[in-house]
Amino acid sequence: MSWQTPGKDGPDPSDEPSSGSPEPDAETTRVPVSEGANDPVPRPPSTPGLISAKPVGWVDPNAAQGSASQAGDPAVVWAPPVQPQAPVVSGLVIARTFTRLVAYAVDLVFLGLLNLSVLGALATFNISRDSSADLALGIGFVVVDCLYFIGLWTSGWNATLGMRLLRPRVMSATSGGKLPYNDALLRWIALSGAAAILALVPGVPGTLGFLAALWLLILLATTATNPLHQGLHDRWARSVVVQPAPGGTGAAVLTCLVMTVLLFLVLPVALLAFAGPQLEDLLRQIGESV
Repeated sequence: MSWQTPGKDGPDPSDEPSSGSPEPDAETTRVPVSEGANDPVPRPPSTPGLISAKPVGWVDPNAAQGSASQAGDPAVVWAPPVQPQAPVVSGLVIARTFTRLVAYAVDLVFLGLLNLSVLGALATFNISRDSSADLALGIGFVVVDCLYFIGLWTSGWNATLGMRLLRPRVMSATSGGKLPYNDALLRWIALSGAAAILALVPGVPGTLGFLAALWLLILLATTATNPLHQGLHDRWARSVVVQPAPGGTGAAVLTCLVMTVLLFLVLPVALLAFAGPQLEDLLRQIGESV
């Protein structure tokens, strides 16, 4: 008979697979081979191209060790690959925005004094001088600015002179090590290099000063509002600025006060002392032209 009365044991012949169909393997027993309205048991729709929600023999890496394996699992289990992570540098915290701003101001003052000393040595303050060498001087200043920032960022210091004074340093955000040269070049271009190069074009410096100041404000705002204090220049260059813990701003405040005294008291007196005759000639020539 093709059926049995309730309560009697024994396999149902209708459940046995036919001799013409292949026996299901280990993978097809986990996921239904066919789906449709005629299936005896409703199954959730499968994702196109997805054979199984978990690879055969997959073991949860977060599960406790020593758990019993499922029947039919292969001897070699699968585990997700370990993603490489950047090395963690101990004793460093993300540098404060104010500290970075003061350090950059120190660098600008240092480079400005260097440029003024060169101009004073070449007697370029005289308006009757030959202006044919102005382009060469401008290119020289841009080259010095480029070598100063890129060379010191990628040196063993990982910092400029202003950063060395306040102890921040520039690191690679992807590796936690020294900033590569190509990333340092990109960071310099985004920070000040583009404005310095455009200033060499005749007729551009008149409107470039306002745009350069606006761009610096944008970099400052994006640095202050980012959780890792990465401005646009840091994100493009894949860099991060850190400093030794706990990362206070006391040294930055003191440096800011000292710079204010130097710029508004000491520097004007020094300029009058060293460039006094040239300034007198310049003022006299301006008065005669008027």
